[in-house]
Formats: sequence, structure tokens, C-alpha cells
Amino acid sequence: MKAAQFTGGLFFFCFGLPFTLVPFMMFSDGTFRLEDPVFTVFMIAFSLPFLLAGLSLNLMGLGMIRWALVASKDPSLAPRLGKIGPERIAITEHPFPEYRGEYVRQSEIVNGRDWYRMVDSNHRLYYYAANEGGNPGWSIDDRQDTGARDWFNGGWFSTTGSTIPSGRRKWNDLDPSWVEIEVLESAEKKGNWWESKS
Repeated sequence: MKAAQFTGGLFFFCFGLPFTLVPFMMFSDGTFRLEDPVFTVFMIAFSLPFLLAGLSLNLMGLGMIRWALVASKDPSLAPRLGKIGPERIAITEHPFPEYRGEYVRQSEIVNGRDWYRMVDSNHRLYYYAANEGGNPGWSIDDRQDTGARDWFNGGWFSTTGSTIPSGRRKWNDLDPSWVEIEVLESAEKKGNWWESKS
């Protein structure tokens, strides 16, 4: 994967290089003549699209090479950001019914935040830290992953905050886009007010 990305980046950079060099080759050939300003302006206007196309390909290639060389972050090694989240949450509104239900906080953290798995299911809510590109934010998905992949079959919510996006909010890549997350009372806090210890 990394080798293919590096090779592709190198290809784009080299492919764009002749286009980038067109204005400089024309200048060294003496095409730009100060004694004929109309022709010089025409040649500059003619060479600008080549320069811009070449620079675009060069930048795209360099970006691909950079992504290939930069080591991807291991989501489980990121330090915790913010406080420990609620023990249990529930997705009460979602356009896909299979994502509705109770989710339990897991013991390990992913990308510096708590992550939640649905009871008796592989559905999960976790924070994606743009490990593979894209935007950071909370993702809902039904596939098993470490949090490194940009997966969001159940939608995603763009944020850099450390707390889960509770309440009713619009999520991306869903139609309708409304998702509601409720924080559930933890088991030890449950009980009637008259049973509380004094």
C-alpha cells in the first residue's frame, strides 16, 4: 500500500515536471522578447496554463509521497484526551434501525478517546483521528477495526472535541441525517432516591 502510494506520487510529480518547466524553457529560448510586448504577453498567457497544470501535478505527487512516508499513528497508543466518558450510551434515533440500541464503553481507548460497542453486536462508535486522511470526528460503523480506518457505514460527525456528540445532531453521509445519542445512567448510580445512603 505504502509502496504503491509512493510510486504513484513519484509518477505524478515526474509527469507534471515538463509542464511546469514549459515557461522556463520558452524564456531560455528567447521566446519572450521585450521589443515585441504583444507577442511576449501572448506567450506568457499561453504558458501559464502549462505552469499551473504542472504545479498541480507536482503538488499532488508530493502530497502522495508525504502520505506514503509518514508513519500512520497506532490508534491505541494515543494518550487520553479529556475525561473518561459515560459508561453506557444509547443511540435512540438513526436512519438505519440496526444501529439503534445500547452501547457500552470499552476498557481501552482509541485515538485518545473512549469507544463504545453495541451490546451483543459488532456495531461501534469511535473517534477517527484522520489516520488515513479525511476529517477527524466520531464514526459509527459495523466492522471490526482498531480505529485507524476511515469507516463510517453508520455516518460520521466532524469534530476535534474529546467528548461524544450526545444529543440530537446532523451526521454526515446519512439520509435523513439526524442521529440522537443519549447518555444512560450507570448501573451503580441507578436506584431510587429513597434508597440513597446518607
